[in-house]
Amino acid sequence: MTTIFYTEPELVLGHGRKVLFLNPDDLQIFKDIEVADDLTTCGLKIEAADEGEPKATCTKLEVSILNVCYSPDRQLIALTTAGQKALLLYKSRPEHALLLSARSLARASSAITFAPDSSSVLVTDKTGDCHQYDCVEVEAPPKLLLGHLSIVYDILWTPDQKHIITCDRDDKIRVTNYPATHDIHSYCLGHKEFVSGLALLPGHEQLLISTSGDKTLRLWNYMTGKELLQQQLPAPVVRLQMRELISSKRYLLAVLFYDHVEAIGLYELELKDAVWSIAKESLVRAEAGNWNISNFALTSDRIYVAGALNERLTLHVYNITDGKQAESVPKGWLNMVMENFAGQNCVPDDLSVWFKKRYDNISDYMERKKRRIEDQHQQQK
Repeated sequence: MTTIFYTEPELVLGHGRKVLFLNPDDLQIFKDIEVADDLTTCGLKIEAADEGEPKATCTKLEVSILNVCYSPDRQLIALTTAGQKALLLYKSRPEHALLLSARSLARASSAITFAPDSSSVLVTDKTGDCHQYDCVEVEAPPKLLLGHLSIVYDILWTPDQKHIITCDRDDKIRVTNYPATHDIHSYCLGHKEFVSGLALLPGHEQLLISTSGDKTLRLWNYMTGKELLQQQLPAPVVRLQMRELISSKRYLLAVLFYDHVEAIGLYELELKDAVWSIAKESLVRAEAGNWNISNFALTSDRIYVAGALNERLTLHVYNITDGKQAESVPKGWLNMVMENFAGQNCVPDDLSVWFKKRYDNISDYMERKKRRIEDQHQQQK
């Protein structure tokens, strides 16, 4: 899995066992984190194994990064790993970041986010559970906050720290009260396939953007669960990024499509006369030979797209204005960035498993019934 996101002024790119912190404007590398190939050497205690896997086997598994997240105060970096499943917490200030703790995870993570005050981090896993890990008392055991019946694909914590918003493979967006997480405040229901991404609108309390495999983008009032806007899209969506254009009036929503020739869609969300609408839309054809896109990041004027080409990680840059490759970004710099991941295979995620499996047992039943009726007619003759 490849992680890439932009938090001004840093572009963060994570793959394999390495995370790079880049400045795309002056083409510098701020710092990097390289995760050890055996996390037990960093203090990780493997206390549980998924599906009965022996501890001895877990220590030999290949480590790879799944999720990376900055704390709101920019003082901490959290990342989760597969293989040896762990939550690693770093202090971000040193040049190469300082590892503060390595905590074992029972299952592979699916999404992470920090609390608005940076005091803790939430980790969801493939079974739908969400645990809270303290960032101050790093030895404190995790707290199970909530659970879904399927994998959670995204998680948000509202700025007032009163609600946790999650979305899952079973079409649901759930708004849970905090700290009384046994109490569900509301649901935002209407999607017909997995909900892949969530984003809160800055400057507008209670407004939420969601994207889904049902080829829609929707705007909600998450406190009431009311849908305010629905935009039809040309393909299912697997990633969502958002950027504010004009304070509290216009937002750029960027989505990564699943298996579509126009890989990325750009949609401008506008508030005019108290009504929300999509004022402008454009599609970006991001392709280069046999290239499979994994993830992307949105800056003020560019789109950084990461993917797999011949089982190697590759990075392309596009202009937001015209959708063409950004010629102002030197290929030498991109090659230098990719050299940091040399020797680490990049295989695209199989996102087809995100979709619901449809089983048709009616056709088989009707065929067998037809044969029985025909046999009965033959016997009567």
